[in-house]
Amino acid sequence: MILLTGASGVIGQDLAPRLPQDRLILARHRARPESDARQVAMDIRAPDFGLSAQAYAALAVEVETIIHCAAITDMSGQVPELGATNIAGVQHMVDFAKAAGAKLHFVSTAYCSETYGSATPVASDYVSSKRAAEAVVRESGLDWTIIRPSIIAGHSQTGAIASFQGFHLFIATVLKGRLPIIPVAPQTACDFVAVDWVAEAIAKIAQAPDWGRTYWLTAGPAAITIEEMMETGRAFADAWGRDLDSVQLMTPEAVEAEILPGLRPRMRDRLLILVNLAKVMTRRTAFPTDLEDISKARLKTALLSNLDYWGAQNG
Repeated sequence: MILLTGASGVIGQDLAPRLPQDRLILARHRARPESDARQVAMDIRAPDFGLSAQAYAALAVEVETIIHCAAITDMSGQVPELGATNIAGVQHMVDFAKAAGAKLHFVSTAYCSETYGSATPVASDYVSSKRAAEAVVRESGLDWTIIRPSIIAGHSQTGAIASFQGFHLFIATVLKGRLPIIPVAPQTACDFVAVDWVAEAIAKIAQAPDWGRTYWLTAGPAAITIEEMMETGRAFADAWGRDLDSVQLMTPEAVEAEILPGLRPRMRDRLLILVNLAKVMTRRTAFPTDLEDISKARLKTALLSNLDYWGAQNG
């Protein structure tokens, strides 16, 4: 049996239907996934998932493979539950895998890589938590894969997504004119991937894994720049009454030094979230990628689908 965590989340919701339903167990916490697959209520933050000794042992007998997607993915600031979910939760999953004799696929993030790190030093509790969780997995002694998606956008054809992400925050900020400055340089590459590409890739990895390998589910060298994104979305922005030529782009470092000190607290806090996101996003060099058929054309098509979906949801 396959145990999938985070089945109601952004990746898990698209991944669950791609896995063999007769061999699938969905770990359920706050939200109930929309699926006919069997579900087990558990809390990954708690030792033994908060299950009774009998229930924990019974589950361990069944599970052969774990796909661990459950995580808090907030890059914008401090989140009280981050360590309990993203680090302790992974340790609890490793402990369970050992008890079950199971193999583990851990879904991390490309942005925790130090090799392809931020162009400038940046403090991110989320990135640090994923880096620590990867270390737990690598040192576990299990058969494991680590899967590193980049920024998750909605479905490549429909734009649909379980919940809006930082990608959509950038779209909203630009199109609604909420801030006077966008803290990212025009030539910055925005490495995003559609959620269906990621889900399809994870399902394939689970079918024929190369144990001990780190998989990169990224746009890689094909990633389009902020300037290319804005040009692709120009007609959409025009329909929204937003003149993209009026949008001022600056590096996050320049915004931090020159703009933030003069803003009112509420505006400063809002812009600081984007500054921190932009710092994490700005890379020294392009990520590698294990995704097939990634191209600028496909990324631009996915962007337009995401704009249409976002626009429909925001009236």
